[in-house]
Amino acid sequence: MKASDFYTREKGNKGVKFPLYTPEGKATEHYLEILSVDSDAFQMAQSEMQRDLAVANLEKDKEKRFELVREAKNSAAAALVIGWSLEDKFTETAVKELLREAPQLLDQIDRASSNRALFFVSDSKPSSTGLAVNSSSTKSQKDAKKASASNSRKSKEQPA
Repeated sequence: MKASDFYTREKGNKGVKFPLYTPEGKATEHYLEILSVDSDAFQMAQSEMQRDLAVANLEKDKEKRFELVREAKNSAAAALVIGWSLEDKFTETAVKELLREAPQLLDQIDRASSNRALFFVSDSKPSSTGLAVNSSSTKSQKDAKKASASNSRKSKEQPA
């Protein structure tokens, strides 16, 4: 066995299709395309989240602190989503709104993106969980990289 057999970053930067279900648990034809927690985009977002949480903890107002913490977690989870099949235009803002208004997705995305085995499934074989690897994350992945770079620039401009 070689050291490279343990590498997860490259596979983590490739998206998998994450099926969407209604709040009642009914399957839909729609999906989100998500990255692994080992992806570069999530690693950067997690670093930003830790900084944002530190700032939030300094907030004395309980409600405002709650909102800051929720927004930090939402932003980190949004970095995992690189595309979708929904009719709405895919944007970072739209992803954050979806996750804010459908908080059950946060937990589901967290569990799926942490399951490293999902990102090692062969492109030709569907996984037993219904998630499918999509190694050609065309436009949505480019948009996610642009959004991530934009967020990185914005956070550098704001004092911690």
